[in-house]
Amino acid sequence: MKLFSISLTTAALFALAPLASQAQHSHAGGKPDAHTAPGETHAHVAPHGGVVRSANPYHMELVQHTGELHIYLLADKNASVPSKSLSGTVMVQTTDNKTMTVTLVAGGTDHLVAKLPARTKVRTAIVSLKADGKAINTRFDKLDAGAQGSKAVGAAYECPMKCEGSASSKPGTCPKCGMALVKKA
Repeated sequence: MKLFSISLTTAALFALAPLASQAQHSHAGGKPDAHTAPGETHAHVAPHGGVVRSANPYHMELVQHTGELHIYLLADKNASVPSKSLSGTVMVQTTDNKTMTVTLVAGGTDHLVAKLPARTKVRTAIVSLKADGKAINTRFDKLDAGAQGSKAVGAAYECPMKCEGSASSKPGTCPKCGMALVKKA
């Protein structure tokens, strides 16, 4: 019965975690980011080659390495927030549906690291950070779906003027110049 209760609690946390990252953020000029929904894979360039998600008022980048997850909290202009001001955990769901919670440790001056058991393949990661006394939570899904690029997965549209931050997974307008986004060649 205790195992069922733990499994039920874990399932509930994974189900509710997307709600933690639903706050919308703004870019230059205070305009809300219209090219991607809050908490989704973000159309910004990933400065460290990982996956970027919105995490109001920041962005968070997760980079997978063998046996480790590197977490970068990104402020304006994708500058990393110093790791000495951060603490947190990451709840990991593996490809074999096991879950574990790992404490993040400083991995340098600009990121935190979660050390994982050998040969762990991560499917989902829910990162919970504390920065300046504020809680910041973000969920990364489908991490086992393929190689991660330096840009967001599914960014098929861009501004014809190549404005920074215009990449999107769906049609719309450029948040900088207002031109209609076009399908990437």
